[in-house]
Amino acid sequence: MYMNFRKMVIAAGIVGIVFVVYFGTATQWTFRPKWYLDYFNPLAQSIRQGRLDIANPAVTYDLVKYNGTWYAPWGILPALFFVPLQIIKGRFIPPLYVTLLFATADVVVFYFLLRRIKQEFLPSLSEASLWLKLAIFSLGTTNVFVAKLGSVWHVDQMVTNFFGTLGTYIIFRKKRTLQSYFFSVLCFATALLGRATIVLLVSIPAWLYFWDYMLPRSIPWSQKLRAIGNGIWVFGIPLGIFTGLFFLYNWLRFQSPLEYGYRFITEAPNLAQLRERYGIMSLSYVTTNIRYMLFELPGFYWNSGLKLNFDLKGNSIFFLTPPFLAIFFAKLDRYVLSLWIAAIITMIPSLLIYSTGWMQFGYRYSLDITAVLVLLSLFGMRGKLNVPYVFGVVFSIVVYQMGIAALR
Repeated sequence: MYMNFRKMVIAAGIVGIVFVVYFGTATQWTFRPKWYLDYFNPLAQSIRQGRLDIANPAVTYDLVKYNGTWYAPWGILPALFFVPLQIIKGRFIPPLYVTLLFATADVVVFYFLLRRIKQEFLPSLSEASLWLKLAIFSLGTTNVFVAKLGSVWHVDQMVTNFFGTLGTYIIFRKKRTLQSYFFSVLCFATALLGRATIVLLVSIPAWLYFWDYMLPRSIPWSQKLRAIGNGIWVFGIPLGIFTGLFFLYNWLRFQSPLEYGYRFITEAPNLAQLRERYGIMSLSYVTTNIRYMLFELPGFYWNSGLKLNFDLKGNSIFFLTPPFLAIFFAKLDRYVLSLWIAAIITMIPSLLIYSTGWMQFGYRYSLDITAVLVLLSLFGMRGKLNVPYVFGVVFSIVVYQMGIAALR
């Protein structure tokens, strides 16, 4: 009873602190949210009226015009959360509120994931190290950049990312049941209605399931066949249902289950030229995307204080978050391997797509695997701390605040 109460108090404290810090720094401590490019409020209004279009948009950037009607190319998931909020408030909701709510919830879930890792995987993990990991996740990665903006792209990412972190939390434990597998897969499958790439994190439970039930030679074939049957409903039902909903949403808008709308998108001329020349996804984009994700470095200069000069197409996640370098020292076991597999598979679509994410500090597509990278770096450090690592944490937090400030 005491432990449950203590967990509730800690969770409430994290919610309060993180929300205030995110909200305050996002609004320069005025706590008055700005209205960024917003399509989910109009989409939610259309859903309430039985439609899926964006009626009479004042701005059409990144919208899709199909048969004379405007649509949002993003999934419907974020808009579904705007619907009840609009009903309660009786008006449109500042999108930043939704981003902040899900970003805060994401941090809370990750905190409890860190607690479980300390309890089950790394008993030597100190309290200082645990809280530093939480600080990195919430303030020293692209998480903090996406959390503080309420534009349509960032709302879509943050809402969906919450389900990715929740799915990881449910399955990343030593004692797993078919129910834990099912609900983990359900969370990842939900991503198909938002930022669909996050569904690929389902490779975490998929690998662990294979390791648990199929890989050991000591398991008789009769049990392996039973495991295959169980896997069909554990993985197949949630993935099948949400894949069907994904196809239905596309068909209702574009009369094709596989058409997501990007072929008809209204966007910047340079992006349109790339898409028309090489297609939406191509191997031609891989080197550029890898460059901006891993190697592009910002510069520092002095102008009435230390300032940042950086490319809006993206910046190296290893430079901006040096603690990520510890991922290369993580000792391979079934759990670390599941994280590596998930990180690589999940990033493949983002490396193949024609846009790096544009108008950003950091590399916002890496948000898909930020929780995975923080966990890998935790295993890489074996739960220990050293001076360079602590310096890296401080550097990450400071440089992200500088970058976000420079974008204002």
